[in-house]
This record gives sequence, C-alpha cells and structure tokens, in this order.
Amino acid sequence: MNFSRFVKRFRPVLADPLERAGLRPGLYHYQREADGTQTRFHLRVDPSGAGLLLANATAAAWLAPSGVIIAKGILDGDDDDLIAERLADCFRDVSFEVVAEDIRRVRRLVATLAAPGDNYPIINLADPTFTPQLVPLGKPLSADVPLASPDQLVPLLDRLWDQGIPHVRIVAGAAPRADQLVGAIERAEDLGLIAGVRIRAMDLAEGDLLRRLALAGVDHIDLLYLSVSAAVHDGLAGPGDHSRAAELMDRIVENEVCPVAELGLVDATAETIDETLEALARRGLRNVAAYAVATTEPGPSPALSARELIQTAEIVEAAADRYGLRCLWYPPVRYDPDEGLAAQLRRGPRCSGDHAVRIEPDGRVIPARGPYRVAGNLLAQPWEEIGRSEVFRAYRERIESDTRCDDCPGLALCAADCPRHPAGWADGWQERPGRLQ
Repeated sequence: MNFSRFVKRFRPVLADPLERAGLRPGLYHYQREADGTQTRFHLRVDPSGAGLLLANATAAAWLAPSGVIIAKGILDGDDDDLIAERLADCFRDVSFEVVAEDIRRVRRLVATLAAPGDNYPIINLADPTFTPQLVPLGKPLSADVPLASPDQLVPLLDRLWDQGIPHVRIVAGAAPRADQLVGAIERAEDLGLIAGVRIRAMDLAEGDLLRRLALAGVDHIDLLYLSVSAAVHDGLAGPGDHSRAAELMDRIVENEVCPVAELGLVDATAETIDETLEALARRGLRNVAAYAVATTEPGPSPALSARELIQTAEIVEAAADRYGLRCLWYPPVRYDPDEGLAAQLRRGPRCSGDHAVRIEPDGRVIPARGPYRVAGNLLAQPWEEIGRSEVFRAYRERIESDTRCDDCPGLALCAADCPRHPAGWADGWQERPGRLQ
C-alpha cells in the first residue's frame, strides 16, 4: 500500500503533526492473534515523521505522517471515530469521507498481515517480488551480529531497539556456547525484537539447544544446507552434518519456529542445486536464502565466476518458482584463495540482504556490500550519524544507481546490484588501509 498521498490530501496544522498526536519517534511493538497464530507488528516512527509498518519484520508499508497516525491508532485498539478526530486535530482541510476510507484500507492491511501465513521475517528491499517499488535506503531493518559474551551483546541488543532496528540475526559461529546463544535470544525477546539464529546443523543438534532456543522465543533458524548430496554437503559443512540438517528441519517446525535453508553457491553445490531445491520443497520447507561465493581469478576455481553466478541464479530462481519456494538473495561474497572454501561457507554471508547491516560485538557497523569498511559505532553514535558517513554514502550511491543490464533481465538477484560487478560483492572480513572502493 502506498501512503504517500496522505500527505497530499491533508495539510498539517503544526509543522510536526505527530507531536500534536502525542507520537514520539521510536519503535512500537504489538502482538495480534488470528486463528491461534501470533503476528508481531512493529511500527517504526522516524524523526522526519514518516514511518514503516512491519509484520514479523517483513516490510508492509512505508507511511507518511498521516499514515503513521492511522496505523498507531489501529494497533492501539482505538475506534475509527477517535482516529478521525485525531487526524482532524493534526491536519487542515480534512475530508471525513476520505479519512474513513483510508482508515478502512489500513484496517484491511493490518487484518491481512495478522492472518496466519508462512511469512519468514526478512526481505530484500530491492526485490520486486516483495516490494513493487524501489525502497529508499535509510535505517536498516535488520542486523547480523556474531555471537559474543553477554556483556557485549546485551548493550548492543538494547541499542538496536533504541535506534529502531527491529530484527537481529545472531550468527552462532563454530561450536557456540549454548548459554550465550539462548541468553541473547531471551534478551531480544524481552526487548520485543524479532530474533533469528544462523547456525550449522551439528551445532544446533548439541544437547537440547533447539528446544531451549524455541522456549527463549527464537523466531527463525537459518540452517546451512549446501546440497541434497550428503557427500557434497558433508565435504563442506563437516562429516555427518547433512543427516542432522534433514532431521532438524522437521524438528524446527515441531518446535513452532520458522526454518530457513541457507544455500551457499559454489561450483560443487551449483551442480546439484535444482535437485537440492526440489528436496527442500518435498520436506515442506518454503523459505530459502541464497548467496554465492564468487571470484574474479582466471582459471579453475571452487568459487563461481561472474558468468557462472548468473547461470546458477537463473537455475535457482526458475527452480524456486517451480517448487513453490520463497528465495531471498544475499549479496555475493568474494572468494579468498588464501582460506579454505569450507571455512568460508561455514562463516556465511556478511549479512542477510541489503536491508541489513553487519554489526560486530564491539558496535562497529559495516554495510552489506563492498570492501569491509567501518561506517561508525552503534554503541557510540546514533544511526543518523552513521548513515551520513562516507562509507554509507558510497554504498547508497551504488545501490540506488541502475546497474541492471540486458543480459539477465528479470533476475531478482540483480535487483539491488548487478552481480557481474565485484564492486557490489561483500569483500573481506577486516579493514584494509587505503582501500576505499
């Protein structure tokens, strides 16, 4: 739904109509039940007065100030008359007929979003499959944060909430400490954040970790799944991981958590990708997230060349459509020939899409694409300051420019940045002095 016309219809009584409505910038959290299913709503109100309505951290609508007031009233349980009076207090030239129709439309939107469904809490904002219009890049919706000790993660999770970033994905890493991982999810749940975990099957299978995460309130678990072939998968993820992954996908659902298969695309996994997606669909899985490990090096490589990346993406998107899967793309990762391929796949992508950022446990913020460059520190700076940094300016300029070409029309992978260009890949895991592009 496009709420931009609300501003055109109504002229504010004050320069800041939200102030008159008693609304402050920030993140507002709600839960609604429909047919036994809980939907978590977040209404983010930005200092500009505009806002964003999310259901299960999936972007539903960008709101002008009048749309924010309507949505907040509906989620608070106010009746239509009260919402209409509030709009009349905040705006001049209000047509009550138009207001009544707008309120009805927003109520229909909220009711639709609250209905049961398989909505994995993440989107690619530049993907026309999920958003028909290009969404301007601003404050992120999600942060990928490596697991760390509570003294590091608790302040960082608190800061995410304070800064209006409603979704965190904890990157568990190798052999994670169960108490730290469960504690991080518990803290996120206490705050009202949507919380996910990215983990390898053999690590999730340790003890009763899955049950504890479910009880702590985890919303989704992203499980590394590289191939339907056990030999291919185990050769990269570790011996015995394939059988555990297949079993855990069923157990995740039994624990009322959303499972997501994370596909790392390299030469070995690309060979079986169609069969892999078919096998996932047969298990009842509906959400997959894919990223490629890519290289510009000439000659044979275990990673994908830019040309192979495009070819593989065509297979992935066609197969996902054929098997009824929802496929989300993460930015490609540049292959490091000095590090083993298995280690790079186990570490995964820098972050989960262009709506997301990576935030290190010490607060350093890194954009989704380009060289590993620190844009600021979330523990020490407000997001508005970080977003104005030279690092994010360069990132936005690239993402907001048209990099599509005629060679791969219609690929969702190409929506944010052309994957043929290494400048749009996530490159490196530490800063390299003097490297700006």
